[in-house]
Amino acid sequence: MLRQPIRVILACSVLFVLLNNSLSFSQSNWPRFRGPNGSGLVEETKLPEDISEAEYHWKVKLAGIGSSSPVIWGKHLFVTSCDPSSGNLTLECLDAFSGKVRWSKVFQQGVYRVHGRNNFASSTPAVDENHIYLTYADPDHTMLVALDHDGNQKWQRDFGTWTSQHGFAASPMVYGDKVIVFNSQQSQRLKPDQSPGGSHMIAVKGETGENAWSSSLTSTRACYAIPSIYRDENGVEQLVSCNTGDGFFSLDPETGEQNWATLPFRMRTVASTLTAGGLIIGSNGSGGGGNYLVAIRPGKDLKTVPEKVYEISKANYVPTPIAVGGKLYLFSDKGIGQCVELQTGKPIWEKRMAKGFSGSPIATSSNIYIMDESGNLLVIGLGSQYEEICKHSLGESTRATPAVAGDRLYLRTDSHLICVGNK
Repeated sequence: MLRQPIRVILACSVLFVLLNNSLSFSQSNWPRFRGPNGSGLVEETKLPEDISEAEYHWKVKLAGIGSSSPVIWGKHLFVTSCDPSSGNLTLECLDAFSGKVRWSKVFQQGVYRVHGRNNFASSTPAVDENHIYLTYADPDHTMLVALDHDGNQKWQRDFGTWTSQHGFAASPMVYGDKVIVFNSQQSQRLKPDQSPGGSHMIAVKGETGENAWSSSLTSTRACYAIPSIYRDENGVEQLVSCNTGDGFFSLDPETGEQNWATLPFRMRTVASTLTAGGLIIGSNGSGGGGNYLVAIRPGKDLKTVPEKVYEISKANYVPTPIAVGGKLYLFSDKGIGQCVELQTGKPIWEKRMAKGFSGSPIATSSNIYIMDESGNLLVIGLGSQYEEICKHSLGESTRATPAVAGDRLYLRTDSHLICVGNK
């Protein structure tokens, strides 16, 4: 007589767990390159450590190749890829649970010379509750496009010509009701047929694409640091980034007015700015070396020029560092990993980990996850000594950065996307 009620209770319990897991996942968003504010931190998430194909939820082949990272809003995952022969860019929307392609859109762009480690799909989109924002460019056009989550184009902007040595890689970010793009262009070391480009930080209204503000910046070399938000002890927010000509700089994110600029860099900035522990961290470098990282501490008011706290030589160039547990972790193009004290830059450990890194790390409260260029996912423990917990081959080279939503890890290789999670 009791069997039927017990079955009903068990069924309801299972449904309750499934609904709660679904709700938890749907509330986990990864809205831009390296997640909220570009920090790369997912400290409340439990991800698998000893990763193998047994932890794969799915693996799908993408429409083309690329090194952009996926972004996620609820059940919708967005990722770009390109056709190297035509230059055309494809934006795909996948179901984040199953990997099934919901829709795809193709955007035409011209073929032009890019650096050997770049491609036509290296910019990571940004997403909010209403739209997905996509950037791409060729020498004649610099595009920002907004689509709704069903793939319907809502608006597009063309900011004009694009001048660079190495190609386009500017990723947008969302701030409040605005979409912000660092349109940094080249004015030095040009070819005879190239004209100097003009650099601006541009903000448009996310709903309509109308101008919000534009702030002129110094043009030297095309730089790729994605901005982030620095919030001081009084809760005042600054939009901060860095480039070669201005060094570190701060803008009012509501108006675009410059607060300060300091310490111009000698070389190109590619890694994004990182805000952590009251510091702003940026780096610069070149393929030939000489890379260095600088940490600065902003003043108590918006008009006080920040002070330099420390500098690290032989630092990262393309990969953005990560700060977790009072430590700063750097990964170089040459495959060297470093751990230093966040507040002082004092060395803790240094280790050759791979042949090379282009993607950036993300971290939980216990581990760092980073993919090397050969296609290995490395899981590194947090601590005063180097600890490699796992090294798993993804079967294909990659220059992308992992994304996370709920308890799932999304890994993009050159032409595939893999979803990993505890089963």
